[in-house]
Amino acid sequence: VEVPPRICVRGGGGVVFPLFGDAEQEWSPFLRAILYLLGLAWCFMGVAIISDVFMGSIEKITSKKKRLFDIVRGKFYTYEVWNATVANLTLMALGSSAPEILLNVIDIFAKEFFVEGLGPSTIVGSAAFNLLMIIAVCIIAIPSGEVRFIKEVPVYICTATFSVLAYLWLLVILLGSSPHVVEPWEGIATFLFFPLLISLAFAADKGWFTESGPAPARSSTSVRQSFVHDQMCEEEIAELEAQIRKQHGPGMTSEQVARFISIQYPPQHSIARYRVEATREMFAGKRVKLVSHMAKRLTSIGSQIIGATRSKRVSPEPLPPKGDPHRYSAVAEIDFHCLQYAVLENAGKVQVKIVRSGCEDSRLMVDYQTEDGDAKAHDDYIPQSGTIAFEAGQTEAILEINIVDDAAYEEDEDFYVRLSDPRSEKGEVDVILKNDKVKIVIIDDDDAGVISFPEDSITICPKAVDDVVAFAVERHNGSSGELTVNYTTEQESAVAGRDFVPTSGVLTFEDKQREAMIKVPIKAQGRYDTTDTFRIVLTAPTGGAKLDEHRDGGPTKNILKVTIAADDATRQRVDSLKALLQIKWEKSKIGHANWASQFHAAIRVNGGDDEESEEGEKPTPPSLQDYVMHFVTVPWKLLFALVPPVDYCDGWVCFCCSLFMIGVVTMIINDLASLLGCVMCIPDELTAITFVALGTSLPDMFASKMAAMEDPHADASVGNVTGSNSVNVFLGLGLPWMVASIHWAFAERSDIWHAKYAFDDQLGWLGKPGVRAQGFVVKAGSLAFSVVVFACCALSCIVLLAVRRLRCGGELGGPSRAKYASATFLTFLWFLYMAFLRGGRWRKKAASCAAPDCEPLGI
Repeated sequence: VEVPPRICVRGGGGVVFPLFGDAEQEWSPFLRAILYLLGLAWCFMGVAIISDVFMGSIEKITSKKKRLFDIVRGKFYTYEVWNATVANLTLMALGSSAPEILLNVIDIFAKEFFVEGLGPSTIVGSAAFNLLMIIAVCIIAIPSGEVRFIKEVPVYICTATFSVLAYLWLLVILLGSSPHVVEPWEGIATFLFFPLLISLAFAADKGWFTESGPAPARSSTSVRQSFVHDQMCEEEIAELEAQIRKQHGPGMTSEQVARFISIQYPPQHSIARYRVEATREMFAGKRVKLVSHMAKRLTSIGSQIIGATRSKRVSPEPLPPKGDPHRYSAVAEIDFHCLQYAVLENAGKVQVKIVRSGCEDSRLMVDYQTEDGDAKAHDDYIPQSGTIAFEAGQTEAILEINIVDDAAYEEDEDFYVRLSDPRSEKGEVDVILKNDKVKIVIIDDDDAGVISFPEDSITICPKAVDDVVAFAVERHNGSSGELTVNYTTEQESAVAGRDFVPTSGVLTFEDKQREAMIKVPIKAQGRYDTTDTFRIVLTAPTGGAKLDEHRDGGPTKNILKVTIAADDATRQRVDSLKALLQIKWEKSKIGHANWASQFHAAIRVNGGDDEESEEGEKPTPPSLQDYVMHFVTVPWKLLFALVPPVDYCDGWVCFCCSLFMIGVVTMIINDLASLLGCVMCIPDELTAITFVALGTSLPDMFASKMAAMEDPHADASVGNVTGSNSVNVFLGLGLPWMVASIHWAFAERSDIWHAKYAFDDQLGWLGKPGVRAQGFVVKAGSLAFSVVVFACCALSCIVLLAVRRLRCGGELGGPSRAKYASATFLTFLWFLYMAFLRGGRWRKKAASCAAPDCEPLGI
């Protein structure tokens, strides 16, 4: 039995290519290389676009909510079904790494359970690019002076540990008890590491590895206390509230306390939304609006808070050399006691404490001056400037600044106090100014009120004819100023257009107005014993108003569940079966309407966003790059518009269809990459680590960069990399290797297997040629060398991130010199990784090359 020839020589072939059979093998190798390279790049665009659709379905699935009755609070609340950590390590990781995982799965099954292609090396090469290059890009993407730190440290430790152990485990199964052969128990164990990782990460997320459960909140002086944990227990929240009331007065309302906390509570998005937005921005697709206006403002405030805690340090002049009579004999330090203050507008004044440490024997002085931020001098505070003196032995000084109270509602505003020119009276002390600026936030006390529905649910009975039903919206706990709130209807079992007219708009409350009405047209429909429901959702209040956090939906949205009950007057005239069929037909029609919009978005540049204007914003016209990329990718967009929208089955139909599409495109990529490597005399393994790994990982790089810039923490960018790298091994290799190892353990004698491996000296432990036991062969040489180099680079990267957290305060960002040095180091590691592979076991001539006299190209 002859071993099948390589794909690029006469008689060879893949799943799809070469399209022209053996006639294509006679073309010039140079021409073929150019065509295959262009085709490969175009297919990478296609797989990125369908991955965008796939991630959209994952976002739909993982954002599913359910309505449960809370026994403690005695009412229904809407809860998220998916735990964020479990979602990130399952569907999110599958979405970001689907091409790499499917490439390995398809390659093994298409080649009858032989490992000969790109799969394993693509996973290792992609992991190296993700961990080194993507994190390097994320580090320098943060503005200088700002940092992003990992918030969920236990989860990160779990995923980072597994991201290294996963690849060390590959060495164990390839070089351990069964060298170059994966036995069934090894394949099963590799796959079972996947649910083990999810379980341990979930336990870490819940705080089960600590004796006291979730870690308690840090003190108010801690930098990271600027961001309140979204899973703080009630005791921690009560403690934080008591701390704020003790500092700023017991008469504060709950809204004012919440406002103190909201400054440090920025919004977050899943990595799926960042991936979708990055892909659509690259290929002129319909843009995703990630952050609302208010959320952007809170994110900006959160960044400013971090920046305030790392204010510019004023370095002293270098001391004269020893022996110089002018050399100082003592050192003193002047600093703010706290780097951020918050004060109610009606407090009248704020006291800023300045402290002194070190030498206390001399009289010290420092100049101060107030500076505008959002708050303006005279309008919001009384500006001051002057000199503060510390007498000998004095360690504290208080600076009082008067606050201007007015009756108008305003957003929370801030201003600064800056210190300069620290000095001693006689010049005998070296005075160091540690932090030269403090931030003061003025919390407005003119409450605009809280907006909510009177109840969480209501039942209505429609009339025999179409009618308009008014739903009341209340304003309480304040009524100062004019405000607006957005509202929209969302269908549940009631079908928009059949049971009610979909309605959305802006509801306006005038000054002192306490109630307004939302009018929704209800369609007259005959009913029997059925009831249908839809929701009215309030979002984005303006004018300083808040949504009632005690109502369904919480502080970000208020939800009114409307039940349309049966009407007794028409119940006898309607057949229940006909009504049910009619409702299903109408729901199908809604799906087709959304399906049609997919084709409209596929045809138009930027999805037709140039025709839309949200919130009065002027639309941005498409750029030349948008037109070029749209022209190149429009065939892919039209093809993938055939995938059903996420409306069906909560996104699962779209999930399955888009996963199938990714598999189809991945098969084409597999053939083109193999052809390209073959005609260029490059081994499949090196082709996988370079061309394929880069092509499949670039969308992840842009998504992680966007997540690093938009999120206040580094979890979505760094955590996604370590989690995906682990899942790639346990799922991308574990699943097909488990199936293949079981197959060869029970398969009948294969002439092809014995033709390949009967005389392989490395497999002598399986028996003598002719009677050798069959097994799932994975040659460790090239792959093991790649894994060893990657493991060393991965450990270096994780150590670097730990050092950055200790020295810079966060894994991403920091001072310019530190972040560029870190990014350079990681980039160096990646190029070193590539150089080792090229100079090591890869440097050999590819067998049966299309151009027999060529030498392997240096990539």
